[in-house]
Parts: sequence; structure tokens; C-alpha cells
Amino acid sequence: MLVVNGEPCDGANKKQIGQQSWTTNINDQITDAGKLLSDIPFENIIFVRGSAYHVQVDATNFEEVLAKQMGATKYRAYGGEGLTDYYALVEIYGKIFNFTHHVGYNKWAAYRTTALAREMAGMVFEKDKIGRADVIVRSHVHYYVHVEFTHTHGLTTPAWKFPDAHLFRSGLAGTTPDVGMVEKIIEPNGEIIIRPHIAEIEIKPLVRHF
Repeated sequence: MLVVNGEPCDGANKKQIGQQSWTTNINDQITDAGKLLSDIPFENIIFVRGSAYHVQVDATNFEEVLAKQMGATKYRAYGGEGLTDYYALVEIYGKIFNFTHHVGYNKWAAYRTTALAREMAGMVFEKDKIGRADVIVRSHVHYYVHVEFTHTHGLTTPAWKFPDAHLFRSGLAGTTPDVGMVEKIIEPNGEIIIRPHIAEIEIKPLVRHF
């Protein structure tokens, strides 16, 4: 099972007039996203919706377009048309995974677990309406953190994107993203293993020597 937890493309980047985007043609972006995702072995794939800024033009949602192109498994929380929704609840080998794209961001590494832990605690109060979760997965922040309580794992996923001008508004610290993906393994004894695959970025910025 592969879950794309929002924003498989960057969109037209309107606030920067398309600067720093290799193309502002969203069809080209999702075509290449499909090629990259197809390199990952999967039997089923689910798409969760992210920010409209990145994936939507007027009423056209390009996560829906890519989901259809890739033969995605439909997930609509309460039924209805379309293949995608803003969250997904998935049961695999008796473990419940709760996916949605957004979670609070923190630039400072010391506090990056705070928003995730708060979300995990908040989901306890949603149990009677949404159901329990063994693993809570969030994205949006472009860095990986993993929080584990007695009965629940929580994590934020890395990104497939480097920083753009938007991230540098408050300085340079905290702008370097994690690039990669996260594998979740369920052992026959019910143990849950969270295994991040984070790329080691070998290229370094230029230092001009005089």
C-alpha cells in the first residue's frame, strides 16, 4: 500500500509568479510525479488532498486527475464522487492508519514534535467520531519527526522539494528540508516499525573564498 499524503505537484506558484518552478504547467508536473511514483512498488495507492494552492486550479483538483491516471483506490470518508478526500483511514493487518496532509509547522528543531504530539493528543477526543488510530501520519512541514506514546505512533513525512523563496522570509535557519519517504512495517506479532528513508544531500552551497 502506497499513500501519497497530499501535494504530488507544486502548482503554478502564483505568489512568486512561477519563479523557481521548473515548469508551471501542472499537467507536466503530475505526469512526472506519476513517473516517479511508479518507481515505488505498490499493489494499491491512495491519494490524500493537500493545499489547493499547490494542486487546484479553479474547481479542477489535480490530485484527482493523477489518482485517476494511476488507478488509485478510491477513498471518500462519507462516500460521494471522486477518488480523494482530505483524510484517509486505512486498516492494514489490524492496525489503523490515520492520514491527513496538514499539521502545525515549527521552524525550530527543538519544538518540531510539539505540533504533532498536540495533534495526536487531540485525536484521542475524536475517537468516538472518527475512530482510534495506531499510526497518525501528517505531512506539509517538509521535515521528518517521529513521536511514540504507549499505544500510538505519530510522524511527519519528508518532502520531495527543496526550499523556495517563501521559506527564507524569516532567516536561513530551519529551512533545509528532509527529502525522502517513510516505510511502515507491521510484523506478524503486531509490532509496528517506522523506517524513514531520508536522502543524504551531498551537494553543499557555494562558499566564495577570497
